[in-house]
Amino acid sequence: MLRHLPRYPQKVTAATLKSRLEGDGHDVSKRTIERDLQSLATPFPLLSDEREKPYGWSWKQDAPALSLPGLSPMEALIFHLAARHLQPLLPASMLKALSSHFRVAEGKLAATAQARAWASKVRVVPATQPLIPPKVDSRAYAAVTEALLTEHQLKVSYRRRGDEKPKSYVLNPQALVQRGAATYLVATVNEHSDPLLFALHRFSAAECMEEPARNVDGFEIDAYIESGALGFGGEGDRIALEVLIDPGIAKHLEETPLASDQALSPVADKRVRLKATVVNTPQLRWWLLGFGEGVEVVRPKSLRDAMAKHVRAMARLYS
Repeated sequence: MLRHLPRYPQKVTAATLKSRLEGDGHDVSKRTIERDLQSLATPFPLLSDEREKPYGWSWKQDAPALSLPGLSPMEALIFHLAARHLQPLLPASMLKALSSHFRVAEGKLAATAQARAWASKVRVVPATQPLIPPKVDSRAYAAVTEALLTEHQLKVSYRRRGDEKPKSYVLNPQALVQRGAATYLVATVNEHSDPLLFALHRFSAAECMEEPARNVDGFEIDAYIESGALGFGGEGDRIALEVLIDPGIAKHLEETPLASDQALSPVADKRVRLKATVVNTPQLRWWLLGFGEGVEVVRPKSLRDAMAKHVRAMARLYS
């Protein structure tokens, strides 16, 4: 019965508990449940909402997580990793509800030598140059995630890159995406239907509104990412990329392909020809430039010309 009680401000009635307990195979009357709850409120931090009928029961908001039975070392480790890596993507209300579980997990790890040792041996390392995450206003973050969770509109003060002062917008949240060190809200503005990216660290204020958000017909976050939107602009069209690469780079791309249709073939000068269908974005050009002289773009010509322009500009800087 205690497992079925939510944390305040949510509540559950004795009648609902009776239904849930019957689903668990327990034949018990509503009166017995009410009597037992009154008794359990003494040893456990329970709340009874008697201001309005039907009466509801819940755990106190700051009640420690109930562990029946206690967390296993592996479960504690999972909570530990979730607290470390998932916080930017979880609603603030959910993080608050999970905080007691995180504390229990940390206590379990501290008391379990093997699990504590495992936590000290596991890390997530970015494939690119590590960056310090930008600071995000905690109140704005809470409003953004709450609006996304409840599908409500969001009134924000947002400073676009290059602007000195923030501007006010009414957003319709669609999705939340973490890209490297930064987190972005995908949303439409007012009555417009085109999804745009808003960096969470550029919100100076945000308020979850009562009005329901306008959902974009057919919007799917995976398709949006696949379109190259997170590559920050560009043409967004798919191109048949052909490049000549050094053998060491080819070995790397054999294990982690650039695309599902990637094809590698040796050429006479000991380099390797790579062909793949990719989305044309600035991110693609940054990635190619990162290999320096180890990569030569052959096709399409427009991309080759853009790369040549970059290289000539860099040569002037270093000459």
